[in-house]
Amino acid sequence: MSTSEDRWFEVWYSQGEDLLPTSLLVVVPDKTDGERILVCDPHNGNKVVYLANSYEGATEWLVEDEYSLVDGRIFPDDGWPLHKKE
Repeated sequence: MSTSEDRWFEVWYSQGEDLLPTSLLVVVPDKTDGERILVCDPHNGNKVVYLANSYEGATEWLVEDEYSLVDGRIFPDDGWPLHKKE
């Protein structure tokens, strides 16, 4: 396992109507500038869809577009994280 600060990734998803999310994005540090963060679309050849100057900037953009960070397994029957249970 790597402990390097520039070798990590996160998976973010948008809520789908069915079991599967409608979109997945991968967040990684920019290899040329460790401060910048790339948001890539794995279903489009890992095309960079957003470039942020910081991790906080990337997460703000993702949350504004209603993406949620994958945290373990997601069970839609338990309620999507974007919606509060009533």
